[in-house]
Amino acid sequence: MAHPKVKRKISMNMYLTAFVLTVLVFSLGIYVGMVIDENAKMKVENELLELEQELYLSSILILLEEETGEFCPIYSEKLEAVDSERELIGDRLEYLETVRGVYDLELKERYYYLEFENYLLMKKMQKDCGGDYVLVLFFYDDGEESKTQGETLDEFRAGNGNVKVFSVDGNSDSAVVEVFRGQYNISFYPTIVLDGERLSGLQSLGQLEGKLAE
Repeated sequence: MAHPKVKRKISMNMYLTAFVLTVLVFSLGIYVGMVIDENAKMKVENELLELEQELYLSSILILLEEETGEFCPIYSEKLEAVDSERELIGDRLEYLETVRGVYDLELKERYYYLEFENYLLMKKMQKDCGGDYVLVLFFYDDGEESKTQGETLDEFRAGNGNVKVFSVDGNSDSAVVEVFRGQYNISFYPTIVLDGERLSGLQSLGQLEGKLAE
């Protein structure tokens, strides 16, 4: 014997409550994400400010010394520490941009100024103190070859502790980036400037290692 169909009464209040709760949870997730992103950005800003002050003091001391010879070990140690911190800040900026979608042009500009100041001071130390740094400027764009080149440079740096890589977004409107693009006549990406020698196009790990051996 068939059972008669029972009409279920759907509570509009239940649907409305569920909808409101969903919106609240979604909004809370967005808010929490924004707070996390803002805190991460502030952390990078504070670290960048500390590093700017530290590098500024180091640069003043280095430039004031007519003869840096006896102070070379001290300055080299200081610049090594600054460079390590600079790399960490660069990684955090990349994470904020590529993963979190947080872009801060002013912060990126400050980072570029710090990066190039670090590069120029290490170049001066290389000249005045005979340091064994291998300075690499890496100009990249958002293409696949640039991504591959970046991964290769990571391997190159990991296998050679004296290699210092300074990565530059070739599409940046930064004034300091424009100066370096003009100085090295950069018009193609990826391009590497390895101790002053420009290498255009994708370079393999073997090619880079070969340059060290020359």
